[in-house]
Amino acid sequence: MTAKTWAGLDVGVETTSLCVINDAGEILQEARCPTDLACIHRELRGLRRRRHSEVGLEAGAATLARGLRTLGYSVTLYETRQLSKFLRVRRNKTDAGDAIGIAEAGRIGASLVSKVHLKSLECQLLQSRLTIRRHLVRQRVATVNLLCRQIESYGGRIAGPTRRLVLRSRVEAELNRLFGKQEGPVQNELRKLVAHCEDLIARQYAIDRELKRLATETEVCRRFMEIPGVGPLAALTFYAVVGDPDRFTPSTDVGSYLGLTPKLHQSGLSSRSGRISRMGNVAARTLLVQAAITFMRLGRTAGTELRSWTVSVEERRGRGRSRIALARKLAVIMVSMWKSGECFVARPAVES
Repeated sequence: MTAKTWAGLDVGVETTSLCVINDAGEILQEARCPTDLACIHRELRGLRRRRHSEVGLEAGAATLARGLRTLGYSVTLYETRQLSKFLRVRRNKTDAGDAIGIAEAGRIGASLVSKVHLKSLECQLLQSRLTIRRHLVRQRVATVNLLCRQIESYGGRIAGPTRRLVLRSRVEAELNRLFGKQEGPVQNELRKLVAHCEDLIARQYAIDRELKRLATETEVCRRFMEIPGVGPLAALTFYAVVGDPDRFTPSTDVGSYLGLTPKLHQSGLSSRSGRISRMGNVAARTLLVQAAITFMRLGRTAGTELRSWTVSVEERRGRGRSRIALARKLAVIMVSMWKSGECFVARPAVES
């Protein structure tokens, strides 16, 4: 029987520690080299000729993992939080020790530490654009809140929506009412905040237009948006997070992948089902729940099988749980549509 080897890479910003072990856990090779694909390949090229060898890394080193796969290595990515708990067993934390631990995770801990799917470069780039948009939204909301709170501290109030076209006029009206023609450093700083808000809003609108165009041009996302409540952001986020739908067999596994299934705690004679695990991508889970809420509010979903099922769950378990269940159901439907290439068809409810 051919012996198998495992390599663990502890990837740092400047240097990478690596370790190769065999079936018995014996160390065959240890090295430290610059964090560069060519340098790491020189240290590991002996493994590429072995059919039964595997290279393990943390999930944050996706670019390096993609490069190693291109060179012909069998690469496995491990979930960072779970891997850190596995590595914590060692008394001292060193880069060389972490490399040994990552190799051991492949040898004995493969069933304990979750593996992470290596997404394509297209999905990674799309996910980066969506992350940048979320950061802009958070920054815009924080800046608008700061502006409103400062005006409220002088007895003013910015009421109504804070869109780009009306924000400056409302702020100027409040400043004139509070301070008249008096000019000071506070008024100047507040006007600079308004300009900053307008810039953030303009950048967000530009990104939204590009993302909407991309969702319309992507055939899979265009079919996702046929589902009532699923918009461009939800479709693109789901597309970027899932990446490859065939890795979910059956399709219902996508619910637990996105953290939409309840946690189970069993001990002896007791068995308790808790809240959802929330272990998956936060943005995808949030947008799916928002899509479920919108789905139930839309009038055109009345009389459909999916809405009737959600109503029955709501009657038994409450509105909150029914929305989570519908979000999980939408995720399963989207994966099934992706696999089969079919479009969404709203089936009428069957009368009992």
